[in-house]
Amino acid sequence: MVSAFLFSACESEKEEHTLTIFAAASLGDVLRELGKGFEQGKEVNLRFNFGSSGTLARQIAEGAQPDLYISANEKWAQYLQEEGAFGGSKPERIAQNRLVMIAPQNLRLDDFGIDSSLNLPAILGEKRLSLGDPNHVPAGQYARQALQHFDLYKEAEPYILPGKDVRSALMVVELEEAALGVVYRTDALRSKKVNILAQFPQESHDGIYYYAGMCTERGLVKDFLSYLVSEEGKSIWERYGFE
Repeated sequence: MVSAFLFSACESEKEEHTLTIFAAASLGDVLRELGKGFEQGKEVNLRFNFGSSGTLARQIAEGAQPDLYISANEKWAQYLQEEGAFGGSKPERIAQNRLVMIAPQNLRLDDFGIDSSLNLPAILGEKRLSLGDPNHVPAGQYARQALQHFDLYKEAEPYILPGKDVRSALMVVELEEAALGVVYRTDALRSKKVNILAQFPQESHDGIYYYAGMCTERGLVKDFLSYLVSEEGKSIWERYGFE
């Protein structure tokens, strides 16, 4: 009985110093580094679960209990707020990203501007256009908005290869299974296997903002959220291409 009690106490203490964070797939690299900075000198362990913002939001609505949720768009954060997942707190905007068109490095396409004269079928030929699934993935929804802005979406739609999240969309281009892709600038900058051909103008799609919502009121959660928007935190965001 004593050993069982000690084991239970140790597990309880371990959980007390563990933060579980559900976050958009595009934040994998930067949040891991932010996590290391936050953990330094503290008795805390950050546990991340990365995926599509929509998938993670639905998991939380169905009963998953992270300490913090970070979405790649405002819609899913608002959805969880309406579901009562954040208690009395509101989601906080913490970072911004940009949307770019990419191609495999070996394809050697020249950079181009994006406007209504762009002939996507001619560029794609028999290959595909990779982007996050527009029905579920924020990056794919931004991509659809941007292509629609220039009246390019209808002609592009038959070529679209939808990914489960933005990292999957990037990987398809890295593997040269698609001639073009639309992903976040930060993901493209981290890859050595793709070239950025063009950046979509801001006015072509909704702003790409990341929102963090506290699913628990623990002090460690508030401390980590404060660290994300601190001067030290901002310098890490900027190093990875976020604004």
